[in-house]
Amino acid sequence: MRDPGVLKEEGSTRFRKGLTWRSALALVIASAIFLPINTLLLMISGTTTASASVYILAILFVELSSLMGTPMTKQEIFIVYMMAGMAGGTPVFLNYVYNSYFARSFVTWSFIDPHTGRPIPEVIPEWWAPRYDSTAYLVRSFFHPDWVLPMLVATIQFGVIWIIQEVALAMINSRIFLEAEELPFPLAQVGAQLAITLTEREEKRMHYFTISAFVGAVYGALVFGVPVLTLGMYNIPMQLIPIPWFDLTTGLFGIEQIMPGAAFGVATDPLSWLTGFLLPLNLLTYMLIGSLATWVFGNWLALTSFKDVFPLWASEWSRGMNLTLVWQRSYLRIWAFPQVSFLLSLAVFTIALHYKTFKAIFKPPVSFKTRKSEFPSLKWLLLMYLVASGCSVMFFNILVPDFPIWIAASTIGLGLIFSIAGTRARGETGQLMPLPYVWQGLILLSGYPAADAWFISPTIGGSSAPLWVEGVKTAYLTETKPMDLFKAYILTVVLYHVFGFIYVSFFWAMAPIPSSQYPYTLISWPIQAISQGVWVSRQITANPDIMAYSFLGMTSIGILGHLLTKFVRIPFNFVGLVTGTTIVPPYTVSMFLGGLIGHYVFERYMGKENWDAYRAVIVAGVATGTGIVAGIAGAIVCIYKSIWILPF
Repeated sequence: MRDPGVLKEEGSTRFRKGLTWRSALALVIASAIFLPINTLLLMISGTTTASASVYILAILFVELSSLMGTPMTKQEIFIVYMMAGMAGGTPVFLNYVYNSYFARSFVTWSFIDPHTGRPIPEVIPEWWAPRYDSTAYLVRSFFHPDWVLPMLVATIQFGVIWIIQEVALAMINSRIFLEAEELPFPLAQVGAQLAITLTEREEKRMHYFTISAFVGAVYGALVFGVPVLTLGMYNIPMQLIPIPWFDLTTGLFGIEQIMPGAAFGVATDPLSWLTGFLLPLNLLTYMLIGSLATWVFGNWLALTSFKDVFPLWASEWSRGMNLTLVWQRSYLRIWAFPQVSFLLSLAVFTIALHYKTFKAIFKPPVSFKTRKSEFPSLKWLLLMYLVASGCSVMFFNILVPDFPIWIAASTIGLGLIFSIAGTRARGETGQLMPLPYVWQGLILLSGYPAADAWFISPTIGGSSAPLWVEGVKTAYLTETKPMDLFKAYILTVVLYHVFGFIYVSFFWAMAPIPSSQYPYTLISWPIQAISQGVWVSRQITANPDIMAYSFLGMTSIGILGHLLTKFVRIPFNFVGLVTGTTIVPPYTVSMFLGGLIGHYVFERYMGKENWDAYRAVIVAGVATGTGIVAGIAGAIVCIYKSIWILPF
């Protein structure tokens, strides 16, 4: 029996297949059953059960296979855990329906393209969406010739090419951060413990998992179940516990009373607290410092001492704005482009400090400990990435021929750099570093005047690579062939598109989207269109000086911290600090408090050995219980809402 402690990979591990007919069948069921539920639920209430489908399918297939006398293996459950959420997620074809809304909406007609002086719908390229007067919108069907070009362009650029890029980057970063550096990837333990606990059923592990799942189910019913049910059935959500956070920004005791412009709160999502169980306190402390320095002190100083530097932020902020509004507006007016500089700083810092590792991975595998992942050599992976990225740039240049080609080509290097920084952050903190508005910033800095560049870009890789590297880590922990992860991904992409096309076509044919039959789209799509229209009409500007100062300032902090650690032994965590700047305080506060509770309460109560052995099991249990309750609530709402089509 395996030691119940923290899972570790063994150099002599024999990896087994995870993609079998049974795990493939689970993915088919996820797309056939959960995808339409999630799509309808998203359009009705703005919530989905995609994460819940992971746990429901895993438990369902484990129990059914046990009853049939051929229990599922941990490798098969790993594939289900990794892919079911995507297979049952919101389909990409819903984005095409949104494009059709953007091309005709009264919202977009109110925005003017400054280059031509014409309304935005009149300058939308036909390779992005059919013209606003196309008959495709009258029949509400993708089976129309005007949809061929937009769907073909999107499939080539963001389907085929983007997938090749991300797979290459995932394998490159796996070789760097799993084979050479061996980063912990704390959340990989959660998926691994779920698969191992459900399949091996070791008594003590099952004890902690079951209790945690019950606690998660109870809390999930209060936080997610009640609001989803009341919103879906009565259109009025009853929140026993605020979602997604306790807002301490405004009100009588809000932080705006003493620090106007600041954003503050405490997250109510249980996984925000439980993530703190898995991370060291030093890392959590610097994440909290980075978050507070950005969203509390940074927002406040930008509104008071530096309001001349950020005049739009000073003019838009008003007392009484809740945390969501403060977060959105301050991100657009202050932090969108500095955070790109912060990420670049982290990437440069990582490469500079670990240049020997980067140099070593170009040599044969004997130069460092290898997992025998069956991935191609780094040189071939880099060639794979460069060819895909080059094709993306050329394809973009065909569609937008007047855009400066050298700026478009810069995305090749940015994708590689961002993937390195993002994977390091994920590997150490378990958090993703978002990369929104990178292309928008490049357009503004280039001075390109036309509108067509706002509707397509060269594919900038790196957004999903950190998650794929974490998936490879989980594959090691569950002794699964890493290549099966990528094979399952290709299968999932096919299923996701086939069933997505069928169900979105069906929902669109039943009723217009947006419409009262899909009420959440009436709320969210106009807001999304306004945000997109603001960019296309160039109501947001980029300041190169602020980006340069942000890069130099963050790099200086990193160098100073590194020197203090090296010579004075003062602990410093640059990855935690930079990651914290991208996360609003509710989540870093909750993770930090969760870390304190785990270290000073659970560790003392359970004992350090038991705590280290089973804390990931506890997190997996709570996630399972919460996800199942959320999924059941969503399914009930979906069934309830479906009765509107009956003739009585």
